[in-house]
Amino acid sequence: MHTPPTCRGGSTLAAASLLIVGNLFTPGSMAAQYTKSSYFETWTDLTTIYNIDDRFRYDGAYGVRAWLSTEDFTQISLRPSVRYQLQPWLRLHGGLAWFHTFFRVAGDVDELRPWLGVRFVGPRPGGFLIQNYFRLEFRVFEFQAGGTRSTAWRGRWQLQVRSPDFSIGSAERFYAVAFAEFFHTFGAEIQGFAAERLRLNLGAGKTLSPRWRVELNGMFQKGRVEQGLAGFDLDEGIVRLRLFYSFN
Repeated sequence: MHTPPTCRGGSTLAAASLLIVGNLFTPGSMAAQYTKSSYFETWTDLTTIYNIDDRFRYDGAYGVRAWLSTEDFTQISLRPSVRYQLQPWLRLHGGLAWFHTFFRVAGDVDELRPWLGVRFVGPRPGGFLIQNYFRLEFRVFEFQAGGTRSTAWRGRWQLQVRSPDFSIGSAERFYAVAFAEFFHTFGAEIQGFAAERLRLNLGAGKTLSPRWRVELNGMFQKGRVEQGLAGFDLDEGIVRLRLFYSFN
Protein backbone atom coordinates (compact mmCIF):
# COMPACT_ATOMS: atom_id res chain seq x y z
CA MET A 1 0.00 0.00 0.00
CA HIS A 2 1.28 3.45 -0.86
CA THR A 3 1.90 6.06 1.80
CA PRO A 4 -1.25 8.18 2.34
CA PRO A 5 -0.99 11.54 0.58
CA THR A 6 -1.27 13.42 3.86
CA CYS A 7 2.25 12.21 4.56
CA ARG A 8 3.49 13.71 1.28
CA GLY A 9 3.55 17.49 1.49
CA GLY A 10 1.17 17.50 4.45
CA SER A 11 1.99 21.08 5.44
CA THR A 12 0.97 22.33 1.99
CA LEU A 13 -2.36 20.52 2.16
CA ALA A 14 -2.99 21.84 5.64
CA ALA A 15 -2.27 25.42 4.58
CA ALA A 16 -4.61 25.19 1.59
CA SER A 17 -7.32 23.63 3.73
CA LEU A 18 -7.06 26.31 6.41
CA LEU A 19 -7.23 29.08 3.78
CA ILE A 20 -10.48 27.73 2.32
CA VAL A 21 -12.11 26.92 5.67
CA GLY A 22 -10.95 30.24 7.13
CA ASN A 23 -13.05 32.09 4.57
CA LEU A 24 -16.14 30.92 6.44
CA PHE A 25 -15.12 32.62 9.66
CA THR A 26 -13.28 35.81 8.73
CA PRO A 27 -14.23 38.90 10.77
CA GLY A 28 -15.06 40.86 7.61
CA SER A 29 -17.76 38.38 6.64
CA MET A 30 -19.43 38.74 10.07
CA ALA A 31 -19.35 42.53 10.26
CA ALA A 32 -22.10 43.17 7.71
CA GLN A 33 -25.76 42.31 8.20
CA TYR A 34 -27.46 40.11 5.62
CA THR A 35 -31.02 38.97 5.09
CA LYS A 36 -31.45 35.19 5.41
CA SER A 37 -33.28 33.12 2.80
CA SER A 38 -34.02 29.39 2.63
CA TYR A 39 -34.79 27.30 -0.44
CA PHE A 40 -35.39 23.69 -1.41
CA GLU A 41 -33.84 22.40 -4.64
CA THR A 42 -33.60 19.26 -6.75
CA TRP A 43 -30.52 18.40 -8.79
CA THR A 44 -30.37 15.66 -11.44
CA ASP A 45 -27.11 14.62 -13.11
CA LEU A 46 -25.99 12.09 -15.71
CA THR A 47 -22.27 11.32 -15.87
CA THR A 48 -20.89 9.30 -18.78
CA ILE A 49 -17.50 7.63 -18.38
CA TYR A 50 -15.10 6.51 -21.09
CA ASN A 51 -11.78 4.92 -20.13
CA ILE A 52 -9.26 5.94 -22.79
CA ASP A 53 -6.56 3.68 -21.33
CA ASP A 54 -5.31 2.53 -17.93
CA ARG A 55 -4.52 6.11 -16.85
CA PHE A 56 -6.71 8.49 -18.87
CA ARG A 57 -10.47 8.76 -18.42
CA TYR A 58 -13.03 11.07 -20.00
CA ASP A 59 -16.16 12.14 -18.05
CA GLY A 60 -19.16 13.89 -19.58
CA ALA A 61 -21.55 15.40 -17.03
CA TYR A 62 -24.98 16.86 -17.81
CA GLY A 63 -27.32 18.32 -15.19
CA VAL A 64 -30.50 20.19 -14.34
CA ARG A 65 -31.02 22.13 -11.09
CA ALA A 66 -34.19 23.89 -9.91
CA TRP A 67 -35.64 25.56 -6.84
CA LEU A 68 -38.95 24.00 -5.87
CA SER A 69 -39.71 26.70 -3.29
CA THR A 70 -39.68 29.42 -5.96
CA GLU A 71 -40.12 29.52 -9.74
CA ASP A 72 -37.30 32.04 -10.25
CA PHE A 73 -34.39 29.60 -10.69
CA THR A 74 -33.61 26.78 -13.12
CA GLN A 75 -30.11 25.84 -14.23
CA ILE A 76 -28.71 23.50 -16.88
CA SER A 77 -25.07 22.48 -17.19
CA LEU A 78 -22.50 20.67 -19.33
CA ARG A 79 -19.28 19.67 -17.55
CA PRO A 80 -16.82 17.62 -19.63
CA SER A 81 -13.52 16.68 -17.97
CA VAL A 82 -10.45 14.45 -18.24
CA ARG A 83 -8.73 12.53 -15.43
CA TYR A 84 -5.19 11.20 -15.34
CA GLN A 85 -3.98 8.72 -12.72
CA LEU A 86 -0.43 9.76 -11.95
CA GLN A 87 -0.07 7.35 -9.02
CA PRO A 88 -2.48 4.90 -7.36
CA TRP A 89 -2.95 7.55 -4.66
CA LEU A 90 -2.87 10.65 -6.94
CA ARG A 91 -5.19 11.73 -9.78
CA LEU A 92 -5.05 14.91 -11.85
CA HIS A 93 -8.30 16.38 -13.13
CA GLY A 94 -9.18 19.17 -15.55
CA GLY A 95 -12.30 20.33 -17.33
CA LEU A 96 -14.49 23.06 -18.74
CA ALA A 97 -18.01 23.64 -17.39
CA TRP A 98 -20.88 25.68 -18.82
CA PHE A 99 -23.89 26.71 -16.74
CA HIS A 100 -26.97 28.55 -17.98
CA THR A 101 -29.23 29.90 -15.24
CA PHE A 102 -32.78 30.95 -16.07
CA PHE A 103 -34.03 33.81 -13.88
CA ARG A 104 -37.59 34.89 -14.64
CA VAL A 105 -37.18 38.25 -12.89
CA ALA A 106 -33.48 39.20 -12.97
CA GLY A 107 -32.55 37.91 -16.43
CA ASP A 108 -30.54 34.86 -17.48
CA VAL A 109 -26.87 34.29 -16.62
CA ASP A 110 -24.21 32.20 -18.41
CA GLU A 111 -21.12 30.95 -16.64
CA LEU A 112 -18.03 29.45 -18.28
CA ARG A 113 -15.75 27.68 -15.81
CA PRO A 114 -12.36 26.15 -16.76
CA TRP A 115 -10.75 24.36 -13.83
CA LEU A 116 -7.91 22.14 -12.62
CA GLY A 117 -8.03 19.70 -9.72
CA VAL A 118 -6.01 17.12 -7.83
CA ARG A 119 -7.42 14.15 -5.89
CA PHE A 120 -5.55 12.31 -3.13
CA VAL A 121 -6.93 8.77 -2.84
CA GLY A 122 -6.66 6.99 0.52
CA PRO A 123 -6.19 5.93 3.21
CA ARG A 124 -8.67 3.04 3.51
CA PRO A 125 -9.29 2.36 7.22
CA GLY A 126 -11.56 -0.65 7.69
CA GLY A 127 -12.47 -0.68 4.01
CA PHE A 128 -13.73 2.94 4.06
CA LEU A 129 -12.15 5.08 1.34
CA ILE A 130 -11.09 8.62 2.34
CA GLN A 131 -10.33 11.14 -0.42
CA ASN A 132 -9.21 14.77 -0.46
CA TYR A 133 -10.00 16.79 -3.57
CA PHE A 134 -8.62 20.28 -4.26
CA ARG A 135 -9.78 22.37 -7.22
CA LEU A 136 -9.01 25.81 -8.67
CA GLU A 137 -11.63 27.41 -10.94
CA PHE A 138 -11.77 30.53 -13.10
CA ARG A 139 -15.39 31.68 -13.33
CA VAL A 140 -16.59 33.93 -16.16
CA PHE A 141 -20.16 35.28 -15.85
CA GLU A 142 -22.17 36.88 -18.65
CA PHE A 143 -25.25 38.72 -17.36
CA GLN A 144 -27.85 39.14 -20.09
CA ALA A 145 -29.52 41.96 -18.18
CA GLY A 146 -27.25 44.90 -18.96
CA GLY A 147 -24.78 42.83 -21.01
CA THR A 148 -22.10 42.89 -18.27
CA ARG A 149 -19.30 40.42 -17.54
CA SER A 150 -17.67 39.47 -14.23
CA THR A 151 -14.84 37.08 -13.38
CA ALA A 152 -13.53 35.44 -10.21
CA TRP A 153 -11.04 32.80 -9.09
CA ARG A 154 -12.35 30.20 -6.64
CA GLY A 155 -10.78 27.37 -4.65
CA ARG A 156 -12.58 24.27 -3.38
CA TRP A 157 -11.65 21.52 -0.93
CA GLN A 158 -13.76 18.38 -0.55
CA LEU A 159 -13.19 15.73 2.11
CA GLN A 160 -15.08 12.57 1.15
CA VAL A 161 -15.67 9.17 2.75
CA ARG A 162 -17.15 6.19 0.90
CA SER A 163 -18.15 2.97 2.62
CA PRO A 164 -17.38 -0.56 1.48
CA ASP A 165 -20.15 -2.23 -0.50
CA PHE A 166 -22.91 -3.80 1.59
CA SER A 167 -26.17 -5.70 1.13
CA ILE A 168 -29.77 -4.90 2.09
CA GLY A 169 -31.58 -8.20 2.34
CA SER A 170 -30.90 -10.10 -0.86
CA ALA A 171 -29.97 -6.90 -2.76
CA GLU A 172 -26.21 -6.39 -3.05
CA ARG A 173 -23.67 -3.74 -4.04
CA PHE A 174 -25.00 -0.79 -2.06
CA TYR A 175 -22.62 1.85 -0.68
CA ALA A 176 -22.82 5.05 1.37
CA VAL A 177 -21.02 8.32 0.64
CA ALA A 178 -20.53 11.48 2.70
CA PHE A 179 -18.52 14.64 2.18
CA ALA A 180 -17.92 18.16 3.39
CA GLU A 181 -16.88 20.76 0.82
CA PHE A 182 -15.54 24.25 1.46
CA PHE A 183 -15.36 27.15 -1.02
CA HIS A 184 -13.18 30.26 -1.11
CA THR A 185 -13.37 33.12 -3.64
CA PHE A 186 -10.07 34.93 -4.12
CA GLY A 187 -10.95 38.62 -4.19
CA ALA A 188 -14.43 40.11 -4.41
CA GLU A 189 -17.51 37.96 -4.84
CA ILE A 190 -19.55 38.17 -8.04
CA GLN A 191 -22.31 40.74 -7.51
CA GLY A 192 -25.86 39.44 -7.79
CA PHE A 193 -24.99 35.73 -7.97
CA ALA A 194 -24.84 33.15 -5.20
CA ALA A 195 -21.36 32.21 -3.93
CA GLU A 196 -21.24 28.89 -2.09
CA ARG A 197 -19.42 28.73 1.24
CA LEU A 198 -20.14 25.22 2.56
CA ARG A 199 -21.72 22.03 1.23
CA LEU A 200 -22.51 18.92 3.31
CA ASN A 201 -23.63 15.68 1.66
CA LEU A 202 -24.92 12.31 2.83
CA GLY A 203 -26.08 9.74 0.31
CA ALA A 204 -26.41 6.12 -0.74
CA GLY A 205 -25.70 4.44 -4.04
CA LYS A 206 -26.10 1.13 -5.81
CA THR A 207 -24.18 -0.49 -8.64
CA LEU A 208 -26.89 -1.76 -10.98
CA SER A 209 -24.66 -3.40 -13.61
CA PRO A 210 -21.10 -3.15 -14.96
CA ARG A 211 -22.26 -0.02 -16.85
CA TRP A 212 -24.86 1.64 -14.61
CA ARG A 213 -24.66 3.12 -11.11
CA VAL A 214 -27.15 5.35 -9.26
CA GLU A 215 -26.88 7.62 -6.20
CA LEU A 216 -29.44 9.51 -4.11
CA ASN A 217 -27.97 12.31 -1.99
CA GLY A 218 -29.26 14.79 0.54
CA MET A 219 -27.28 18.03 0.78
CA PHE A 220 -27.18 21.17 2.87
CA GLN A 221 -25.53 24.21 1.30
CA LYS A 222 -24.69 27.65 2.66
CA GLY A 223 -24.06 30.56 0.33
CA ARG A 224 -24.16 34.33 0.04
CA VAL A 225 -25.36 36.81 -2.59
CA GLU A 226 -23.60 40.19 -2.59
CA GLN A 227 -25.66 43.12 -3.91
CA GLY A 228 -23.74 46.34 -3.43
CA LEU A 229 -23.86 47.31 0.26
CA ALA A 230 -26.57 44.73 0.96
CA GLY A 231 -27.15 41.05 0.20
CA PHE A 232 -28.53 37.89 1.69
CA ASP A 233 -27.36 34.56 3.05
CA LEU A 234 -28.72 31.35 1.54
CA ASP A 235 -29.51 28.10 3.32
CA GLU A 236 -30.36 25.46 0.74
CA GLY A 237 -31.71 21.95 1.19
CA ILE A 238 -31.01 19.82 -1.86
CA VAL A 239 -32.07 16.36 -3.04
CA ARG A 240 -29.69 15.15 -5.75
CA LEU A 241 -30.18 12.15 -8.05
CA ARG A 242 -26.99 11.06 -9.83
CA LEU A 243 -26.78 8.50 -12.65
CA PHE A 244 -23.48 7.10 -13.93
CA TYR A 245 -22.99 5.23 -17.20
CA SER A 246 -19.68 3.67 -18.25
CA PHE A 247 -19.06 2.95 -21.93
CA ASN A 248 -16.28 0.47 -21.18
